[in-house]
Amino acid sequence: MGNHTEKKVRQKYKNKNDVYRYHFVKSHCVQCPQRLTCAGKNTKKKVLRVSEHCAQYYEHSQLAKSDQFKLKYKKRASHEWKNGEMKRFHGLDRARGYGLKSMSLQAKLTALAVNLKRIAALISFCGHAFMQQIVNFAAYCRLTPIFTQG
Repeated sequence: MGNHTEKKVRQKYKNKNDVYRYHFVKSHCVQCPQRLTCAGKNTKKKVLRVSEHCAQYYEHSQLAKSDQFKLKYKKRASHEWKNGEMKRFHGLDRARGYGLKSMSLQAKLTALAVNLKRIAALISFCGHAFMQQIVNFAAYCRLTPIFTQG
């Protein structure tokens, strides 16, 4: 309704974001025709609470509506189930050692185990035809195959 605030108070929380409280002038709010919808029937004046990160949240919500973000999110969402599998079933939820180097090694070994499991499933599903394609690809790349046809 065009009213101005009389004071601004910063409220700090221990485990949450800080909040700014904007207090409006009491005399303006009492006479305002929109007081019931804006401030409520039991309050005398409007107090607006805004998180200190509100501008960043608004920017992110606008970015999330763009087509470029949706394409990136679609690609990321297709990989999330594999990360969840590594966490739930292969021990990636808990570090086995100390430090970034140890965690990096654990993540790489877990990814290797999951990929080997995936390859084994493909081989058992496709059988001989899949093995033949791998041998042909290795020959095409001039690689020495580590296995032979059986």
